[in-house]
Amino acid sequence: MAKKDKIQYVLNLLADAVSLLVSVVAAWLITDRGLHVLLDYTRQDWGQFILILILAFLVVYAGFNGAAGLTRRGWKSELLHCLRNTVVLGAVLAVCLLLTKATLLESRYLYVGILSANAVCLYFFHTALKTYLNKYFYKGSLATLVGIITTTDRAPLLIHDLKHDWAKKLQGVVLLDAEEPSGSVDGVPVTAAYGGALEWIRHEPLDEVYVNVPYQSGDSLRPLLNEMESMGLCVHLNVTVLEPYTAAARQGNGWFPRLQTTVETAGGVPFVTIMAAERDFGAMILKRVMDIVGALVGLVISVPIIAVTAIPLKLESPGPLFFRQKRVGLNGRVFYIYKLRSMYADAEKRKQELMKQNKMQGLMFKMDDDPRITRVGKFIRRTSIDELPQFWNILKGDMSLVGTRPPTLDEYEQYDSHHKRRLSMKPGLTGLWQVSGRSDIHNFEDVVKLDVTYIDNWSLGLDMRILVKTIGVVFKRTGAE
Repeated sequence: MAKKDKIQYVLNLLADAVSLLVSVVAAWLITDRGLHVLLDYTRQDWGQFILILILAFLVVYAGFNGAAGLTRRGWKSELLHCLRNTVVLGAVLAVCLLLTKATLLESRYLYVGILSANAVCLYFFHTALKTYLNKYFYKGSLATLVGIITTTDRAPLLIHDLKHDWAKKLQGVVLLDAEEPSGSVDGVPVTAAYGGALEWIRHEPLDEVYVNVPYQSGDSLRPLLNEMESMGLCVHLNVTVLEPYTAAARQGNGWFPRLQTTVETAGGVPFVTIMAAERDFGAMILKRVMDIVGALVGLVISVPIIAVTAIPLKLESPGPLFFRQKRVGLNGRVFYIYKLRSMYADAEKRKQELMKQNKMQGLMFKMDDDPRITRVGKFIRRTSIDELPQFWNILKGDMSLVGTRPPTLDEYEQYDSHHKRRLSMKPGLTGLWQVSGRSDIHNFEDVVKLDVTYIDNWSLGLDMRILVKTIGVVFKRTGAE
């Protein structure tokens, strides 16, 4: 399943579940509190009925959910869909109640009340979800940020189709045959011509890039594709040899070979997908759940530690307790990272005069006995206490418990294409670099290699091993300065 289909499936499931819950409560209030026709059932009777209802709901949803067509159905089709699902749910529920000889089988008022309310609620929640997905989802943080590389004649149809994909937010279009970037195509800004395509892709927050050009072989675009692949971007590439089949499909001219479901079509053009690594959807959900739980626990533990640390920190160096800085996260997204302030208030201004003492080779800054760090700052750095506020970044979704180090804006501006690949997963509070003796690594390219190794071999098990190693590193005070 594509990301869009997975999100739609989960949200549709939640909408149907909430609809059924509201229907049960509404039917109970009407039959018991309003009409007083419901008998006095025991908790055991209710527990049995709820379990049977959940079972019937899951069976019906697995076979008749219709999540894939949710955003394309009109109001009449949606109404028929909701009525059909309610009828099927009623049939399955009745069979289950009969087979188990449940006590609530005799409550016809409750049975009819739940189904009647569910038909109405289901239509309401589906309509609300459909409106949200089509009109507001692309504005949120979960939207897929998309760039387009194409030509002037091919741009309108492709952009038209992609704009109707509620999961995608179009960041800009590169017109390879334009003399210079100007104007827009169907509301999407033209951000670059051929000469500036690579530079734009390097610095624009992007998750995916659609390439739609009229070439006979891929040789002419191979350097650009190699660059995008090295960044860790997901690339959708049009295949010209397949284009007549999609044209035939639209015109209905006789028989033609049908494309496999693994090939995506947009703007009447088929695309195959190239990406660095494919993530298991269930594993990524578990990773996010682990992040949320870990962040909540971390914040609870952090509060008393930060409160104790704040007193000597503020006494030694006047200024704010927390340090906020712009960092670059997943695929170029910019966010504010939070730390306990370990430096004097003018640290950023003094950085340029200390650049000659940088012991890192490449795009990171690190020096021995940095005079900008306070005495309390040295202690909280050695013990990693300064990192505790980042649990808030993790809870917000900007970061993960385990990932790669988020670069500063200055570092990011100097990145080559292959450096950006280390941003193809969320940055983390800890990572492979942090548990591999980070103070002993003085070459930025070695940092990149460790980050790419983590990304290419990611699993929940690897995250757990890194977290365990991080605990050891923190208590031993190794690898940090």
